[in-house]
This record gives sequence, C-alpha cells and structure tokens, in this order.
Amino acid sequence: MDARRQQAQELRRQIEWTLARAVDPGDVLPMLHRLARLSEDGSEEHLFASLHLAELLVERDPWRAALYARRVLAHRPDDDRGWATLALCQTLLGNYRFAVSAYHRALTSAPKNPWYAHNLGHLLDVALGQANDAIGWLKRAYQSAAYSGEVAASYAHALARVGRIPEARKVLARAMKRTASREHTAMLKWLEQGAPPDRDHPLPRPAPVRALSARDRDEQEVAAPRARGAKRDDAPSRRQIRSPLLAELDEVLGRGLGSLPLDAKQRARAKALARDALSYFTRPIESRGSRGGAAVQAVAAAVAYAIVYVDHVPLTQAEVAACFRVSVASLRGRFGELRAHLDLMPGDARYATQRRR
Repeated sequence: MDARRQQAQELRRQIEWTLARAVDPGDVLPMLHRLARLSEDGSEEHLFASLHLAELLVERDPWRAALYARRVLAHRPDDDRGWATLALCQTLLGNYRFAVSAYHRALTSAPKNPWYAHNLGHLLDVALGQANDAIGWLKRAYQSAAYSGEVAASYAHALARVGRIPEARKVLARAMKRTASREHTAMLKWLEQGAPPDRDHPLPRPAPVRALSARDRDEQEVAAPRARGAKRDDAPSRRQIRSPLLAELDEVLGRGLGSLPLDAKQRARAKALARDALSYFTRPIESRGSRGGAAVQAVAAAVAYAIVYVDHVPLTQAEVAACFRVSVASLRGRFGELRAHLDLMPGDARYATQRRR
C-alpha cells in the first residue's frame, strides 16, 4: 500500500474519532476537505469524505452539497444516504419534483427508513399540494417514529388536508402529551378552526438526513410481526422495551435537575427531550451495573445541558456535569451525539421555553 493511501486511511480514522466526540460535527469540515483532496477518486476514503461533506454542507450551501452527493452516487448508485442528501439539497433549492424523485430512490434502498418516508410525504403535501399521495408515506413514517413530534405534525397536517380532521386531532393530541411546542399549539388551533386552506398552517422544514442505523432496524424488526397481524404477545412493544430505561433516566435526570437553576417549564422540556433522546441512546445505555449507570448519568447530563443550550441559560458544561457527577468529556461527547441526532439549535421550538426575537 502506498504512503498516500495509508495517510488517507489514517486521516479517515481521525475524522471518525472526532465525529464521535465533537460537540459540533461541523468542526471536522477542514479535515474532510483535506481527505477529499488527498484520497483517490472513487476510493472508500474519497466517498466517505464526499458523503460527510454533502451532509454537513447541505443547509449552508445546498448547491455545493449536491455536487458532493453526486460524486457518491456516481460510484454507488444505490446509496440511500447519497440520494436522501441530494433530495434535501434539491428541496432547499426549490426543485421539489427532483427532490421527490430522489427520496423515492433513497427509499428503494432503505424502505424502512422513517425519515426518508417523512420527508417524501412532507414534500408531496406541502410543496406539491398532493396530500392524498402523501398520506401513505407519512403514515409509514408515523408508525415507525411516532415518538417524533415533527413526524406527527406532518402526518396530522396531511390528514387534515384530505378532510380527516378527527384523525388529525388524535395524532396531534398524542404528540402533545409527549411534548408540546408552539408549532403544535398553532396547528391545534388551525384544526379547531376546521383546517381552512386559506390559513394553512406552516410546517417546519424537512427532517435532517439520517441513515437507518442498526438500532432502528432492530426496533423495526421487533415491530414488524405486529404490523403483519401477529398476536400481541409475539413481541414486546417499543414502550415495553424502553419503559425501564426511561424510568431510570427520568430518575437520574430529576435528581440532577434539582441542582440546576432551571424553572418548572424547563425541567418539563428536559423530560420531553429525554424521551426523544432514547430513540438514539437506547442501545448504548441499556446495560446495567456500574458502567451502565455511568452511561445513564452521562446521557442525563447531556439532556440537561441541551436545555441549557437551547434556552441560552448561562451555565457551563462543567457546572452541569458536576450536578450529575460525570466528567465534562462524557457530557460533551453525549451532547454532541444528541445535538446531531435531534438537530438541536439555540432557540429550538421543540424544547425552548424562552421566546427570543
């Protein structure tokens, strides 16, 4: 193996290590650009760099991100992440029909990915006005990711657009029991008015691109027998799988939050965010014992800091970590994963309690 290839492989390992620990995945952009220049066109390292560059640049520079996505698809025409990233690029550029076609291609390779189905349905409903065509995709997404308030809102919107307002209210009500946002409240008001088309409720932008991880596949395989008509006792439900872990996380989170200067609403939002966090963290923290307990504490600390981050509370990571008796490095690593998974931003409407101008 030549020295250049070895250098590229070592740089890729460094990037993977950094991505696993970075608070902001965008911190690795310079390294990814270097890897793209260093690696041979079409090599695994080059495609790795191109795909990550496409995903990280998609919102700030969708045209450039589309070029990187096309590089991946030129060598891997069935790459679902490549197609989904290209679809999101085209959505942001206003090329909605192209985006719909690209999401169809992504779903051909990853038919169980709820985020692709959600984004496709969202586009059909909101961008192209084809709510009837959107219902099936959004229902599929909702069945796999009912915990997502964004997916529930999109599904409820499409149901209302085709006149199924009572169903839409039920879907939205379930979502609001888990976590209510200003968007949910506005949509509920719109539904109560009869979902008038001349005052159509604006929905948030499409969900960020996510690959279907092994964890998601496992959860969907558990749910599949029931979807096909299996008996209730054939497999445990997602709620049964996650309830003990949620109870443990709630307990640890509650203790830590008691030491932080957060109000009741912020603590409630933290509990809601913790439930959303479990969709990502279930497997990494499901083990028990001392190591499992430490992992739960680190996730709880990350959840608490996420509220600090979203609401601009003047607390440092060290101050939050101390309340949960974890290291700053553990909090930082878990928060980085959580921020990337939930696409958290300062003032995030899903979890923020402070209205900022």
